[in-house]
Amino acid sequence: MSKVYLDFISYVKNNKLGLIEIDADLKNYCTLKIGGKCYCVYKPDTINNLIRAYNYILRRKIDYEVIGNGSNLLISDEYHFKIFICLKWLNQVSFKENTAIVSSGVMGNVLSKKLSLNQISGLEFLAGIPGTIGGMIYMNAGAWGKSISEVIKSITYLDEFGKVCIMNNIKKLGFGYRKSPFMKRKVIIISCELELREDSSSIKLYYDYLEKKKKTQPLKEKSAGSTFKNPNNLYAWKLINETNTIRKINDAEISNIHSNFFINNNNASFNDMKQLIKRVQEDVFNAHHISLELELNIIE
Repeated sequence: MSKVYLDFISYVKNNKLGLIEIDADLKNYCTLKIGGKCYCVYKPDTINNLIRAYNYILRRKIDYEVIGNGSNLLISDEYHFKIFICLKWLNQVSFKENTAIVSSGVMGNVLSKKLSLNQISGLEFLAGIPGTIGGMIYMNAGAWGKSISEVIKSITYLDEFGKVCIMNNIKKLGFGYRKSPFMKRKVIIISCELELREDSSSIKLYYDYLEKKKKTQPLKEKSAGSTFKNPNNLYAWKLINETNTIRKINDAEISNIHSNFFINNNNASFNDMKQLIKRVQEDVFNAHHISLELELNIIE
């Protein structure tokens, strides 16, 4: 390991800025359970500690990736010569009237259930989605025709220079279907303010959404959620079902429950999954003249 990375590890440890896992196995940091190792995974425990560590990374020009729960990631099996910043331990939630201040590491499905049990509505559609709030904002996650940007009042993030910034007027700033303005930038989302409302029927709606997911998606399998975005007025799973394509390469398989979920059935490699994705894209295009765009993110 080069000196610059060793110096970062010492800086975090000496200043008590969070936890460090050296030579970390990235399979443990994504729901697909595919991936090689990296120099280290840094786990900040407070936003202030993250800010200090992030500014150190920027000053020293250290290569890094930011991850949450890794629920929409396909990571290569190679050794990654960089730091992975995992935000799952930034999991604070506070309430003020009908708003909630939520740190980026909070699990969306956990928050959804907690709010619904307390008759607070707005996030029921996140039931069963195993992503962090930060990751959900980054990709504007959603389900059942709803997306998280619809309930966000403001977003706090660290920009490319380590400055704390606040984004308001969310609806005017480039959010769309599985799209956010953060996708074109290398920043770190640290928290958001959600606009919620009281509703005694919230918990029923939450369980309705959860039951639908249990019946239609392979929630217990190793997957990265939806593999492809839905094309305009079409469903990716339906296009795949209507295409004469392979459904398996070694342990990388298309789920029999939902054809837009590609699962690691046992010990699939990165290349297995990537080849299956590419083959399905090619076959769907040849059959329907439609290009399927990836929803999951690939880190090579």
